[in-house]
Amino acid sequence: MKKTLLFILLISSVSLYSLDTYHEITAGYYGDLGATMALRFENPVADFPFFLQARGGYIYQFDSGNATEARHIFINDNTGGNIEKYGESYLVAVDLGWKWKDMDSFTIEFILSGLWNHYMAHYAFIGNNEAFTVTSSPFGIGTGANIRVPMGNTGSFFLLKGGVEYFFKARLDAHGTYFYTPDGEDDRPRNSYTYEDADAAVNQPEFRGSLQIGFLYPIG
Repeated sequence: MKKTLLFILLISSVSLYSLDTYHEITAGYYGDLGATMALRFENPVADFPFFLQARGGYIYQFDSGNATEARHIFINDNTGGNIEKYGESYLVAVDLGWKWKDMDSFTIEFILSGLWNHYMAHYAFIGNNEAFTVTSSPFGIGTGANIRVPMGNTGSFFLLKGGVEYFFKARLDAHGTYFYTPDGEDDRPRNSYTYEDADAAVNQPEFRGSLQIGFLYPIG
């Protein structure tokens, strides 16, 4: 058994070593404002059009939802104070890509993604001594397209990419005191609030579009 595992590991290492490796950096519109980095592996053989990449990103959200309703649902019934609110997402994705049309001057690529997103909606009531964060960590799926254009003979590329993502409903939590789940069976609600109330108040990601520009350059 040990010999078999060692053989599989050796073959995998050799296969990975034979792939072309690229680093991708992009920024732009991502639901609001976001930046991503990726590590891409693709086969240098021209007639093998598929590639794989691991991607991570950060997204800043200007409007995290209805702060007053979120306060009532997760914290207390108080009102007052000057509201400050914003959201943040930390994204992890695995992308399977297909180089659909590979021309001398550009390449068109299609991508399917599996996603995990850790979301934080921040709310503060300045002058009323209240600040809290609502979190969720949904899984999702995505699809998109890239246009990559060679940058001379450097082996690097300019990228224009866009896509859309869908995230499945996930538990909404704040301070671990009150939380709401999509199935509604193990809620620890405040008063008679429901998951639907919490989901309506907090702008956790559901559908999210993106349009970014960036660079793809070889490693090594």
